[in-house]
Amino acid sequence: MRRIVASFEHRAGGAGGARRWWERATAALDGTGSRPKPAARAVLANALALVHFPERGDVDDLAVLVEEHGRHEVAELQEAVLGAVDGRDRPLTTRLVRVLAGYAWARPGAPLPADGRAGLAQVAGEAVVRLLMVGDATGERPAITGTGDLLAVFERQGIRVWRALVAATVDDPWTGSAERHLELLDPDAQPFEVASIRAVLDLSRREAEQDERRAVAAHIRSTIDQTGLTQREFAALVGTSPSRLSTYVTGAVTPSAAMLLRINRAARRAQPAVDPQSEEPEQPEQPEQPEPSV
Repeated sequence: MRRIVASFEHRAGGAGGARRWWERATAALDGTGSRPKPAARAVLANALALVHFPERGDVDDLAVLVEEHGRHEVAELQEAVLGAVDGRDRPLTTRLVRVLAGYAWARPGAPLPADGRAGLAQVAGEAVVRLLMVGDATGERPAITGTGDLLAVFERQGIRVWRALVAATVDDPWTGSAERHLELLDPDAQPFEVASIRAVLDLSRREAEQDERRAVAAHIRSTIDQTGLTQREFAALVGTSPSRLSTYVTGAVTPSAAMLLRINRAARRAQPAVDPQSEEPEQPEQPEQPEPSV
């Protein structure tokens, strides 16, 4: 972490825009104790280095940060440390996305050209998408009816609009707007734009599938708990091994539709019987009283 900070400070020197942003952002960090300071300072130094004087070594440093702290955690830190000093339209964060996207998907003329290292290009691409998935996504979505409208979003808009569009894909990754936008593009003529949208779409679908697997695992755990049986007893009831059932319970494996039906049916058969003694006696139905005659 110290090496990343030292590398940035050496290049920033004693003055200039990079140094001023660093001083403002570190002052904002010092005023809050909500995040580990070494990690936040390293993420800030790396982000400002990529924004102001990107070098391939800065992508290496980003990969180190991701490996140590996690992809989503680094994105949240980038959003926090830049958001503390970035303006309403988020020029710093927009610039960071542009630099990393150019490296990830080989955009011609990008400030950090790709060098053929597929692993680092993947790190940069996922960092872009995850940064677009955190933070405020309430920006206005532009009307996109043709290829020109879509290309204008890439060229002239910033992260507030991009996040609003990404949020729409996250909400509906299977039949949403991203597929329609891809239909407007020619992969040969606009490879950068196609790769960008596909990256958002792929990660959104992976996240949705993970959520679905977690939901199925939670359903199975709840179903077994309601029977009062141990996992070993319930496994015998559905005709599988305890170790196999354990993979369903933890979410490591998602059962087939047929197995899920078998689990549900077995659980219904195994529901504890209600003790008749504990039931409240049913009150006899009272006969209707005739209305009084006048």
